[in-house]
Amino acid sequence: MTDVLLEIKNLGIEFKTGEGTVQPIRGVDFFLKKGETLGVVGESGSGKSVTSLTVLGLLPEKTSKIVSGSIHFEDEEITHYSDRQYRKLRGNDISMIFQEPMTSLNPVFTIGEQLSEPLKRHKKMSKKQREKAIVDVLKQVGIPRAEQIIDEYPHQLSGGMRQRVMISLALLCEPKLLICDEPTTALDVTIQAQILKLMKQVKQDKDMSMLFITHDLGVVAEMCDRVVVMYAGEIVEVAEINELFDNPLHPYTKGLLASLPTNNDRKSKLYSIKGQVPRPNEIGEGCAFANRCPFAFDKCYAKTPPAFSEGDHLSKCWLQQPEGR
Repeated sequence: MTDVLLEIKNLGIEFKTGEGTVQPIRGVDFFLKKGETLGVVGESGSGKSVTSLTVLGLLPEKTSKIVSGSIHFEDEEITHYSDRQYRKLRGNDISMIFQEPMTSLNPVFTIGEQLSEPLKRHKKMSKKQREKAIVDVLKQVGIPRAEQIIDEYPHQLSGGMRQRVMISLALLCEPKLLICDEPTTALDVTIQAQILKLMKQVKQDKDMSMLFITHDLGVVAEMCDRVVVMYAGEIVEVAEINELFDNPLHPYTKGLLASLPTNNDRKSKLYSIKGQVPRPNEIGEGCAFANRCPFAFDKCYAKTPPAFSEGDHLSKCWLQQPEGR
């Protein structure tokens, strides 16, 4: 597919722990088209962030290892890039916005000093040119008095302003792919809405692709074209955004959608999926969601389901098996 920017095939990742080796990512497959926003949703512990960090080569070398599969970016395999190759890629062709701006920005360097780093690494610019580019991108993301802010430190800015700085940092080299790892989680609702609106506008202006990682289905509905649902280190459903909300196939997706609050449910308790995401060392044979699934039957506990498809809508659930149970 010539319009595919990022493709992950059968990705498996192992981690060494004090209790032995575990595999938090098991056979992940998805692709991201050029100009598309792909949402990756799931509860904490589903493997969303680990997958995104793998794309950028940011997993710890001593304790993690890719044991299967491949990652292709612009038709080039980057699965086992060297540190030098990844440094050339990061911040230039692929950038990432992390979920907590206060811990992502260095407290002892000014905003201007931190924003100048990707330009020094990837662009041949004079100091004056770098300063102009930084001021321009700060203005672009809606930061007032940008000329003064470049001399200030992160603690002098509000949470919303710090997150705008993180967005401007990711945009400086005009990447082809922007990975957003829950970028609005630490912000209040009004600031969250502003940041989401800003990111949609920036993506449109720069014609970028975006991988948007979140646990908030409301944000997914606002931002994404297609959605990948992850559970316990694997993908359980993939669909266009409208198809997912109108016709969810996997019981886990149905549970996530049922957990969303509505105006009619103010006087009743919110629905929640019973149990919790299993730890990687707790996953055995069969479907990983079976112990929490209200529709589980014998086959679910004995054999892992493959991906069944209805057109472009994929679901890993034995209930979707064409010939029935």
